[in-house]
Amino acid sequence: MLPNQTTAQKLFDNLLEATTPLNKCKLIRPSQQDRVEESTDLKEINPSTQLEVVEINAISLLNPKLSRKQRQKTMAVWLMPFGFLAGLIFSQMTGLKTFTNLGLPSWGESIFGSLLGMASGWLGSYAGAISVNTANEDDLRSLRQRNERGEWLLFLETPVGVELPWRLVQEAEPLEVVGLSDT
Repeated sequence: MLPNQTTAQKLFDNLLEATTPLNKCKLIRPSQQDRVEESTDLKEINPSTQLEVVEINAISLLNPKLSRKQRQKTMAVWLMPFGFLAGLIFSQMTGLKTFTNLGLPSWGESIFGSLLGMASGWLGSYAGAISVNTANEDDLRSLRQRNERGEWLLFLETPVGVELPWRLVQEAEPLEVVGLSDT
């Protein structure tokens, strides 16, 4: 957490000069934007090195609803085809005539069984996505509260195994440094 946008931009510039590899670097504006104005002294900064300013809800690690939605879509990509195949195999293996007894053609038995399996995979993706609890709930609540009070957040993501140069981070005099994990 940083007191203003200028401090965040200076830290970002220092990280670029130090050639720190970053997967993501976004500046999160305070939720109460009417109380905190963006810096006007950033006009001389090269636009290609200027930080992207976003809302807190735009980052999936900081927004549980967005994270859950992305997790559900990913799970659906895997569960729906497997459900389709499971429904097809089950209807062929058991020889049940459930849909034929309802007046549908016999060739439709396998198709309807497959579609029901695919639908169960889709429902399973929702249930699976909702059931995941994040270990960062307390940290997220704290970050959201500070963001609502008017503090700027700098979101940095490094590649696996790469440490941030903590000396540069401490030189920026952040109000607080919070480490989050997406696992």
